[in-house]
Amino acid sequence: MADHGRGGGQWRGGRWRGRGADRGGGPGGADGSTRGGPPRGGAPRGGPPSPTGAMAAGGRGAPRGGPRGAPADRGRGARGRGQPTPIVPSVPAAVASAISSTVAIADSVNPIGAKRPGYGILGTPVEVAVNCFRADIPTGRIYHYDKILSEDDKKLPLRVTVEIIRRMQEQNPTIFTKRGSYDGRKNLYSPIQYSLGERYQFEVDVPNRPTPWRVRIKWVAVINPASTARYVEGKMSHDEATLTTLNACNVAIRMQSIQNHPFNAKSFYTRAQVRNTGWGVELWRGYFQSVRPVVGKMVINVDISSAAFYKPGPLIKLCLDYLGASTEGNPVQFLSSNRLNTRSRIDLAKFLRGLYVRTTRGGETRLRSIRNVSEEGANARLFELNGTMISVAQFFLQESGTPLRYPNLVCVQLSRDAWVPLELCDVSPGQFYRNTLRPQQTKDMVEFSSLRPEERLRDIRNGLQALQYSNSSYLQDFEINVDPDPMNITARILPTPTLMYGQNATIQPRDGQWNMRGKSLYKPASIQGCAIIVYSQRFQERQENHLKKSLYEVTRMLGMQGMPPDPPVLHKPGTGTMYANHLKEAALMWKTATGKMPNLIVVVLPDLAEDIYTRIKNAGDIKIGVATQCLRAQKCGPEKGNEQYFVNVCLKINAKLGGINVIPKPETVRFLTDPATPTIVIGADVHHPGPGVTNRPSYAAVVGSVDSDASRYIAVSKPQEARKEMIQNLAEMITHIIKNYMRYRKDVEKNLNPAPRRMLFYRDGVSEGEFEQCKRIEVGDIFQACDNIGIPRPKLTFIVVGKNHHIRFFPQKGCPADRKSGNAPAGLVVDRHITSPVEYDFYLQSHGGLLGTSRSSHYNVLVDQNNFMPDDLQRISFSLCHVYARATRSVSIVPPVYYADTVCQRSKHHYDPDGAYGHLSDSASQVSASAGVAQADAIMRAFQPVHPNAGTNMYFQ
Repeated sequence: MADHGRGGGQWRGGRWRGRGADRGGGPGGADGSTRGGPPRGGAPRGGPPSPTGAMAAGGRGAPRGGPRGAPADRGRGARGRGQPTPIVPSVPAAVASAISSTVAIADSVNPIGAKRPGYGILGTPVEVAVNCFRADIPTGRIYHYDKILSEDDKKLPLRVTVEIIRRMQEQNPTIFTKRGSYDGRKNLYSPIQYSLGERYQFEVDVPNRPTPWRVRIKWVAVINPASTARYVEGKMSHDEATLTTLNACNVAIRMQSIQNHPFNAKSFYTRAQVRNTGWGVELWRGYFQSVRPVVGKMVINVDISSAAFYKPGPLIKLCLDYLGASTEGNPVQFLSSNRLNTRSRIDLAKFLRGLYVRTTRGGETRLRSIRNVSEEGANARLFELNGTMISVAQFFLQESGTPLRYPNLVCVQLSRDAWVPLELCDVSPGQFYRNTLRPQQTKDMVEFSSLRPEERLRDIRNGLQALQYSNSSYLQDFEINVDPDPMNITARILPTPTLMYGQNATIQPRDGQWNMRGKSLYKPASIQGCAIIVYSQRFQERQENHLKKSLYEVTRMLGMQGMPPDPPVLHKPGTGTMYANHLKEAALMWKTATGKMPNLIVVVLPDLAEDIYTRIKNAGDIKIGVATQCLRAQKCGPEKGNEQYFVNVCLKINAKLGGINVIPKPETVRFLTDPATPTIVIGADVHHPGPGVTNRPSYAAVVGSVDSDASRYIAVSKPQEARKEMIQNLAEMITHIIKNYMRYRKDVEKNLNPAPRRMLFYRDGVSEGEFEQCKRIEVGDIFQACDNIGIPRPKLTFIVVGKNHHIRFFPQKGCPADRKSGNAPAGLVVDRHITSPVEYDFYLQSHGGLLGTSRSSHYNVLVDQNNFMPDDLQRISFSLCHVYARATRSVSIVPPVYYADTVCQRSKHHYDPDGAYGHLSDSASQVSASAGVAQADAIMRAFQPVHPNAGTNMYFQ
């Protein structure tokens, strides 16, 4: 439940999608980090190349007036702003060269995003290892071919198409004297030109297939990798030849390892490390690998990856495991048609749909996928054979002469008219499980995927044997040599921002955390009245008394006024549907006693109360417009450790009621707090329906600051067309945010010029292949919103930020590491070595990791009209990560993006719980495409906006 601080992530689409404020990263994605477009990456091992054309640190294609360096309080010099004094201790010359601020990029280079203006130098330089291995860029030409199968290969598994092309090359050795690297779908890359002409057709024999596959090979183009070499040297822009070269290298590096292992886009998996999660699923470890262009060279990013698989073996055993039944004894009691109820059968069919099983008939073994599960047993499932009705059990008795062992068990459908008994099917190994994991399975995935930094780096080093780079004929033919050791690079640890609480008290965080003992909130909210509703039937009087006492004492300690020492308590059973009425009844109890309506309702929930929680949030945030704070009953007593729980709860209450918990000290973020150029900070995200779900929309959220310190935010969310990453109503949503920003600055802060002059826009969820589209569409929508309001367009810095990548940093000698987790400290920043050769990006590890290996956030600057130097933008982003309202720890991504993600997750609260869409599921649905679109449209129309009273505050805390 959101109020309980669950965080974490979820398993969707065959990979882990995680996000955690403090957890440190979590598991790697099963199918890799880059969701489109070319990979991006770093810099040479010895620091940036010697500048050609000597561009100064301030240059974007041409010098900006030389290096800059001003006091930390930023003087208002000729250019209007200075730069904090860099913290650079005495270091060896080799390390000092690695923190040079200069960059050499040709004037003619025109990147998709903003061109890199230089490198940051602020902070303490340290050495870290990174899971990237240097690799040679091919020097010979690359020949690109298209493959076309005689049948629709889009429906075939990757392993099948890869096997067909492997056999095609084996069966024609005089043509394929050097094997081409095949991507599993359409593209074949070769280091030599084949004697095929423009188009050639092969017939490929495959075991257990009566007719050969017909494969046509069509010549596409010849690629000169020299363009890639010039790109990584910063001498030219990214072009189609560079993209094709990188794609060819990505395919070549995996060819050796995928021959005998299950694989997906960029990872392969082995059974060397397996964990059983129950319900027919097991977890495998594997290796992610991706080629990335970096400054002056190419590297391969290698990481540990985890994925969920169906358990191989007899299909009966898999079904029993999924149903939670014992595999011992007689399975008839669970899988017979008269024992398997309709709900269980439908669930089982969803679980099995698309799964490939082996069947043997007449000595021939075939591999076919499951479509459905029968209602009847094999002895009752009838079909017509030669004009006579016959049961499935009778058919197999006649064909094999052996009766079925379990004729009462249901069958699986393998084609339109083929129904096969469960006992005759075996599950092929290595099949990905792509449905949503259960909560316990998700917990298992987190534990299985979490490795301490030293363990992860060790496994990555050992993994090079499984990757077989040195033995790969594919790499040898392309003349790609891979360094066996991961890169050691220079990173920096940024200075920690000073935080400001009430009465001008300040705190200096350490290791990404701090204790606000003795401090009051920066701007405490006023509690105008409070009532309590208890839904836990086991809630004792001592817990109730402790709850009242704790809320009263903690709110007073934090500076919040108005919490009554003895608020009225309403006890209700945790059943029924009248939760909105319960809120109204509790509010009237307070009004009867005081004559005023309360602005806070505290709700005590039992365990496993997701439905009650959703109903309470719909009632409070959508229908009534009163702040609600849900608590766990088990946390309300006087037990040890609950004190901090109430502090965290009150941090959320203060934000929900319009207060501000903490701000960065203004001197730390002069750019944000300069009254002459007011700045608005905005975050945006889009959430999509789960895999196989065809009748759900996507949800977009935009969250923007309203105060001058970028610590108080409002949100707006809307449904939109499914799986469209570009925000379709962005202009309207930005208009709402800016109007509220201007209203707050005018009415609350008493500013005569409330319009923003500058805008920091952080966008989550956009893949590299979508950068150009995002820049074209969403930037235009932002400016359209300003035009609609009638204000001058603010200077915009548009940053895409994400954590869906596989770059990891490992502290080396001299780099401080967390004593418990072994991770690098909060504030670690890398803007060279593994960043883009020409574009403006950096990695920022802004949090202190608690579990596993910390995963930094990757910031890509698409537009920078504010002309940020790296030190400025990195320091602002790091400072913002310390003012996440509900925590006294720095978080892993800037708060407006974190909030936008939270708002998207709360989309289910926007539907009437008793309406047609009150219990939307994210599991796969089986409806036609047209019916799915129609239902998604209906769901979009049923979406209810936030109540105006709640919408002006941080209701999403």
